[in-house]
Amino acid sequence: LGDYVDRGAHSVEVVTYLLAQKLMSPSKFTLLRGNHETRLQNCHAGYNPCFKESCVTLFGPENGETVWESVNAVFDALPLAAVIDNSIFCVHGGIPAQTVIPRTSTDVSSGLINEINRIPRDLPQPDPSQGGSPLAWDLMWNDPAPSTHPEGVPDGLLGPDGFGHNISRGTAHMFSAEALEHFLRANGFSHLVRAHEVRKAGFQVQQHAKMVTLFSSSGYCGANNEACCILACEGKIRFIRLEHSKVPKLGSLASRAAAASAVAAAMASESAGEEEEQGREESGEPIQL
Repeated sequence: LGDYVDRGAHSVEVVTYLLAQKLMSPSKFTLLRGNHETRLQNCHAGYNPCFKESCVTLFGPENGETVWESVNAVFDALPLAAVIDNSIFCVHGGIPAQTVIPRTSTDVSSGLINEINRIPRDLPQPDPSQGGSPLAWDLMWNDPAPSTHPEGVPDGLLGPDGFGHNISRGTAHMFSAEALEHFLRANGFSHLVRAHEVRKAGFQVQQHAKMVTLFSSSGYCGANNEACCILACEGKIRFIRLEHSKVPKLGSLASRAAAASAVAAAMASESAGEEEEQGREESGEPIQL
């Protein structure tokens, strides 16, 4: 569901593991893009450490910058949404406002999927204020409207369509339970599964039980929140929680740095091999495949 980095001191290890799993079993792993799978977010020093800082710390300034940019090039091409069993709509942020959906298709039920598929697959800058895609931005950034107000959502925050400016983020939109129900009904979905917001128990069922918010990073920013994932199988959704007090201790920074150095050495060796092969190509020597 996105945000594989900037969630603690092990961004490099997490994203490396996930990409390795994708390479080994490409048909079994689908990695969606979140708002932190962008350069502007994952180089922000406030995340202590941000993904870029983690790369530089482990690989050194030059190789760290290369690793950071290379991983972000992968992030640029990640899908923005997925559908499970033609029923469960999965996305990092939330459902998009009607105003950002171009609606070039006359088929309402398939229009949204068609428009998502029309978003450029290589999208280094999704921010619409910088020439990006408003639809992609909403999918990555939107939140449900706050429900803690004693009388519901305060007047003026949402328009007649159930969407309003996302005041907590300062960008994108927030949506009401009624807007979600209309979205699900119009597109033939039963539920929305999304991430994007920390939850004390690792998950929260919201908006008339039609939406589940998941947060799979325990102890976020020093908090005592738990982590959670879901298993959608045989028509049922099961929650799997990881208690923060039972999170296993990971290796020391020294051992991680040693592993990172080995990776950096392999990268250097591979680069040298490519230069040697290029030299042989230019000289006319055969290259063994």
